[in-house]
Amino acid sequence: MERLLKRSAVLALALAVLLTGVTAFAAGTRDAQPIPQGDWLTPYDPPVNITTVKGTGHDLVYEDGDTAYANPWTRAWLSDLGVEVTYDWIDEGNTQYDTKLNMTIASGKLPDAFKCNYVQFRQLTQAGLLLDITDVYNDSAATSQRIRDYELTDPDSIKITTIDGRIYAVPGYYYGIIDNPRDLWVRKDWYEAAGSPELKTVEDFENLAKQLIAEHGGYGLAISNTLQELFMTGPMFDVYLGDPSNAGNPYFWYKDDAGRVKPGIAHPEMKTALTYWAKWYQDGIISPDFANFDTNKMNEDVVTGRAAFQPYWQWQGWLNGPNLVVAQGSEDAYMIPLPFPTIDGSQVLGQVDFPNSSNIVVAATCENPAAVMKLLSYTDYIMFDGDTVLTEEQFRGFTDGQREHVPGAFNIIDPQADMLQFEHVLAALQTGDTSQLFTAGMKKKYGDSVNWIDNKDTGGLGAYLQQGFEGCAYYNSKFLIDNNFLKRTNMWGPPPEAFDNTVNTVDIALNGFSEIIMGIQPVDYYDQVIADWYAGGGTILEDAVNAEYGS
Repeated sequence: MERLLKRSAVLALALAVLLTGVTAFAAGTRDAQPIPQGDWLTPYDPPVNITTVKGTGHDLVYEDGDTAYANPWTRAWLSDLGVEVTYDWIDEGNTQYDTKLNMTIASGKLPDAFKCNYVQFRQLTQAGLLLDITDVYNDSAATSQRIRDYELTDPDSIKITTIDGRIYAVPGYYYGIIDNPRDLWVRKDWYEAAGSPELKTVEDFENLAKQLIAEHGGYGLAISNTLQELFMTGPMFDVYLGDPSNAGNPYFWYKDDAGRVKPGIAHPEMKTALTYWAKWYQDGIISPDFANFDTNKMNEDVVTGRAAFQPYWQWQGWLNGPNLVVAQGSEDAYMIPLPFPTIDGSQVLGQVDFPNSSNIVVAATCENPAAVMKLLSYTDYIMFDGDTVLTEEQFRGFTDGQREHVPGAFNIIDPQADMLQFEHVLAALQTGDTSQLFTAGMKKKYGDSVNWIDNKDTGGLGAYLQQGFEGCAYYNSKFLIDNNFLKRTNMWGPPPEAFDNTVNTVDIALNGFSEIIMGIQPVDYYDQVIADWYAGGGTILEDAVNAEYGS
């Protein structure tokens, strides 16, 4: 009872702060303070100060004079936790975050807490610039049990940032592997007009693509000259390919029949994929001008109705959905996700990459590391904890205008979040019972989906296509996960340090593959491309992956 009364008082204070904009405490001290006695939600008194940096998108909206530096989150941290958060810098637009962080690391003047990638983490630990946070991580006065329980879902990620049994970073985690599988998105209105044929085989896809081209003009498959989207179709041919636009790790690694870990491009099925892609190019399923298409041009062709299909992630509905509906002037002119077909009609596998990409670290100079852990616990408490009860005003304050992304370095994600969200949102949409929508994310995705269903508000289309009906993107992914129809990378962790010793290996592959697709070279040229890839640095990469992940 005492705990419930205390939390009610804390939430009441937070609400007052959110509504009035008045801070409840004076500015925080930089001096070391003892961890307040009690659970992690017990505030510092007097408050302490934590410095940080972050990147933030242009889509964040603030009201009533609020900014990225002062808003409902910063006020709640101060009122609820006694932690004043100040920013050394904010990369608005989030386009230069890694560059700016690298410069900050080079200066040696680090903020108390920040997010970094694995390369930066390695550099920071080698330089002795990070704090051992093992004790505060395990202290219930600093860290919620929910944060520690993330290890039950993902027992591997924190091992990567644990050195000699001591923890030097908390993984930022991710929304879940339900986000990983890609889909084959097709124009809904055109697909339904064609009779909504089931696409079981690659031939089924080709026949429908040709039909839609004949009826609507343009071409079949929207891809860019990065080949990123074309690589997503790899599972159709039982080859699993990485993201060629990812400079740090453009490959997907898995074992061949002999047990050696190889990138997907070096597996024999890649040659089969190239055979089909070259045929698609000749048949007009791929635009004859794709080599000149950057991602903007690719998406422009989707929106203007020149492409019938687009291979993409589960968030395609946000990427092109609203613009497509507006440009075509029809509520049915958007894309819906279909599972990829396969050559023989067998079950396709969903590709699962190593999901964690960021780590939350504390600088060795930080005087109050427990305050950082309290901030992480608070984000989870607000966004993912089913026991947290928020008023409508609090909910809107934390989430309206994409403000759920404000926490930045303190944004830790429940690795089961999107699976739980999908299950609860779909159930609520099907039954009308919203009582089980217990997180801010669930409420937001439900509200957005209803807004599309009832009002045809295109701002809700992305949520609806992701999780609003049987056959949505998450529905397709959940089927794969529930039945273990998955292909997981064998490189379950960051790229080995040896990756730093090679450059532009992916360009060798992309240039050769593009020539094969366009008919400049025959499909058998693939063997030369792969030989050149190994000679140009691929051997270094593959040897390093097998040494670190082969067993």
